[in-house]
This record gives sequence, structure tokens and C-alpha cells, in this order.
Amino acid sequence: MLSIWKLSRKKYLVAVQIIMNIGIVLISIWVSDFAKNVVDIGLEISDISKTLMVILGITCVGMLMNYIGVYARSIYSINLVEKMRGMLVSKMLNCKYSYFENEHSGTIKNKMNYDMGNVASYMSGSFPAFISSMIMFTLSFAYLLTVNLSMTLVCSICVPAAFFLTKKVAAPTYKTMEKFENKMDEVSEIGQDSVTGIKVEKAYNLYKVRNEYFKKNMDEATECYREYERRVINAGPYKYLIKAAPTFICIIVGFINAYFGKMTSGEFIAFILLMRNVSNPLSTLPQYMIELKEATVSMNRVLELFQYEDEQFGTGVADETSKDVFDETSKDVFELEDVCFSYSDEGKAVLENLNLSIERGKTVAIAGPSGNGKSTLFKLMLGFHVPNAGKVKLYGMDLQDWNIEAAREKISYVSQETYLFNGSVAENIGYGKPDATFEEIVQASQKAFAYDFIMEMPEGFQTQLSEWGGNLSGGQRQRISIARAFLKDAPIFILDEMTSALDVESEKSIQRAIEDYSKSKTVIIIAHRLSTIVNADKIVVLNEGKVAETGNHKQLISGAGLYAKLYKNQEVSCDSII
Repeated sequence: MLSIWKLSRKKYLVAVQIIMNIGIVLISIWVSDFAKNVVDIGLEISDISKTLMVILGITCVGMLMNYIGVYARSIYSINLVEKMRGMLVSKMLNCKYSYFENEHSGTIKNKMNYDMGNVASYMSGSFPAFISSMIMFTLSFAYLLTVNLSMTLVCSICVPAAFFLTKKVAAPTYKTMEKFENKMDEVSEIGQDSVTGIKVEKAYNLYKVRNEYFKKNMDEATECYREYERRVINAGPYKYLIKAAPTFICIIVGFINAYFGKMTSGEFIAFILLMRNVSNPLSTLPQYMIELKEATVSMNRVLELFQYEDEQFGTGVADETSKDVFDETSKDVFELEDVCFSYSDEGKAVLENLNLSIERGKTVAIAGPSGNGKSTLFKLMLGFHVPNAGKVKLYGMDLQDWNIEAAREKISYVSQETYLFNGSVAENIGYGKPDATFEEIVQASQKAFAYDFIMEMPEGFQTQLSEWGGNLSGGQRQRISIARAFLKDAPIFILDEMTSALDVESEKSIQRAIEDYSKSKTVIIIAHRLSTIVNADKIVVLNEGKVAETGNHKQLISGAGLYAKLYKNQEVSCDSII
């Protein structure tokens, strides 16, 4: 919780809450002391009107303090949630790519919403309330010591009992809440998968199977929460006992002391009035501790993300202000030297002692059987992963010495799995160049052969896209993605089978556009359909994580190597389908 406290802004608002609560406690102490004096000393008739005015004024001050305290808590809560969620999103965007490969999006959403909400609620509500309660207890207890020392000490026997009962009730809730939140992660993951995979679910009539799977996990999560609620409910009798015991002891001991003349009637009344300031904070201890345990579980889950390693290579030397440290006109744009990579320490090597150079201004295609490292190679070039051994060089300098943002500014990337953000068509294309003019966006769409279908949409470029661009066809989404890459206009163009979702006519149009675009660019293409790369300057064939052969289409097809075999197999497959 200390780390969250350090992150929070406007900490003075917590101080305002506490000060206002101190003021309210002092008013209650004054009222008790005033009542004691009235009973013991009496009140002159002439002072009644003056006294009533003072009481009215103090009551108004107390109401104002309460309003200020509640208002400060509300503002602090809003700012804390805003700050924490902003920092969480910022942290996620800076996390290494591997985090998102290993963590389900449903779990990430849970951390952003439920866990962040728990922590913010505790820090802005329960935590200041707990501090205020302890201040109320301390000040009231100190005053009662001055009124009657022996009676106060007798009543204080409830204090250690309260702490013992609080520990007994609150201790088991941590594991219960941790189990519940982990189970809710699974429920969120199932829900997220159901939304993302809705087409498969409907096509395969998986409603009953998926619904039963969801219900089973939801029932388990509900049972975990019931266990948590049972522990909270079980705290009720302890809470009542802790609250009632001091008052009960006060009444019994007070009557005895008053009967034997060891305390005045006024002191007895003061005790009765202030005993709630002592018993209430003690009675709320179990609830505060349970809320602390719950918030601690959420905080630990959030900190797992904050403790994950950031994606930040180098010292920032290779940026726009220091172009002299690398040669953008060097012959080779990318050089891979003895690169080895696997996704886990125990896993099979995806790339093994790979050596490869990508010449500037050339179109280079990466081909080979599925599962032999083609997409992994792109992830290394984009800095998503770091090789286990060897070097990936960009313009002659190790990619790990680059400022990663500066390195990616040199690359336009089109993935096979096209992602479009919620927003307009123009906004999605414009992400390629955030400061682009509308005319530049239009030109990019024309180059990608997307302009015509965009203009046929209800609001043209201002048409709002649904999640994942669900209101577009696969080919339309791909062309918007390509337009985004064209708009960026980076010197290196990386495409992961970008025409896979296009019809034959659109594919030919896009290939012509890429050929025109690539005249002054370096183009690297992952090819699954080998017919799309016959015009590439160089084709690199990967097999079992190594370079099996290189050459242009004519050279490779004339041989008896892997490329020729793959190409002929694809031709046979196409003929058999027809």
C-alpha cells in the first residue's frame, strides 16, 4: 500500500479528511465535557440563550467539517483512480511483448478494473476512515483518562481482546480472496474467449459446451466468494461484542463508582457519551482488516504487472538527434549474426545459428514450412523479443543498442492478424502518422486500393469501426492496415502475408501498389503463398530454424531444393481444388 501512496497525487486531501475528522472528534469531546460540567456545576438561567447559540454554532461547524471531509475524500478518490489506471495503461504499453504472450487479456482486464478499483477504494475510503477511527479512539481515550483514570483503565481491557478477535477473523480472508480473484481471472478469460471466438462457437454449435464450461467456473468462483462472505458475516458477532462490551462495562462500573462516590454524575454522563468514540473504532477493526486483506490481494496482483520488465533497449544513442552513430545508407539494413532463439529456457530452439542479411532497397521474401521461425524472425527484427544468442543489427548497429522507439520509426509493419482500433476509418489509417493531414490519409488509402470502398460507407472516412473492425470484411480490414503502413512511409516495409485475406483482383492491385511503393524502400515479406513472391529480388527459405537456401524465384525453382518442392506442392493443391 505504501507504493500506491507514493504514486497518488493530491495527498493533502487525505490530510484534509483527517483534520476534519479530528475537528469532529474534538467537538464531540467538547460536548461531553460541557454536559459533564452542566450536570456537576449547573447552568445559570441567563446563560441558556448564549449556550444554545454556542451549541448551534459548533453544530454548524461540525456539519461543515463533515462536508469538507466527504468532498476531499471524493476528489482524492477520483484523482487516485485516474492516476492509477493511467499508470497501469502506461506500464502495459511499455511492457515487454512477452507479457502479452503469456498473460490472457481477460486477466489483464480484471487487474485494470476489479483490482485497481479495490485498491483505489481502500486507499480513498477505508484507509483514511481507519486513520480517523484510530485518531477518534486515541483522543477520546486520552480525555477519559483525565476524567476518571481507574474507570478508563478498567474499560480498556477490551482493547487487547479487540485486536485478538480482529486477527482471528481477518487472517484467513487473504487466501480466500486470492483464490476468488484467481478463479475470476479464469471466468474473465472464458468470457473474453467467447466474445473473440463467437464465429467459431456459432459455426460449431458450441453454445452448450462453452456455456457449461463458463457455468462450472463461475460456480467455483461463486463458492469462493461465498466462503469470503461467510468470513465477513462471521465477523458480525465479534464486531457487536467489541462494540457493546466497553459500553456495558462502563455502565456497570460507572454505577458502582457513582454509588460509592468515586465519580460524579457528570463524569458518568461524559463516559457514556464518549464511550461510542472508543467502542466504535474497536468494533470496526475486523471490517477494516478484512478490507485491507482484500486490497492487499488486489495490490499484489497489480504489482505483478508493475514489476514486469519494461521494453527499453539501449541508451537512446540511436535516435533522430544522433544519426552519426549508424549508417542509414549502409548496404545491409538488417544483419542477423548467429542468432539463436527459443520462447522458453527449456523449449526447442525456434531459430538456431541463423545468419542472414537484408540488402537496402531490395525486396526480400522469407519462405518455408509452417512453424520454422518465419514470424519469430519478424518479432526479433521489430524488437518484440531479444535473441538468446547472436545479434540482430539494424543499419550496422546491434538492435539492443538502439532506442527501441527510434528503431521502430524506421519500420512500417503489416501483420497477418489485422487489428483495427475503435474509432473512425481516418483515425485508424492516421495511426501510421499521427500528424498526417486528411489529404495524406486519402492518398494512402488510394495507394492501398481502399479509397473506393471507404467512400461507399455511410460516413466515408468518418465511419466508426466496431471492435476489431467487425463491420468490415477481412480484405477491407487488411487494406486499411496496408494504408496505415503506406502513410507511415518508413524506409523499411515488413509484411506478414499481407494479401492473405484479399481476393485475386485485390491481391494483384496491392502487389502493384507495393511494387510502386518499394522502389525506394527495403521490403521484407513473409510468404505463405509462394505465387506472391515470384518477383522478389531475394528469397530466403527457412527450415528448422536455419537458412536452407537463398536465391531468386528462377534460381530456386530450377533446383531440387525445399523451395521448389513447396512451390510445386502449392501448384498441385490449387489444381486439385479447381
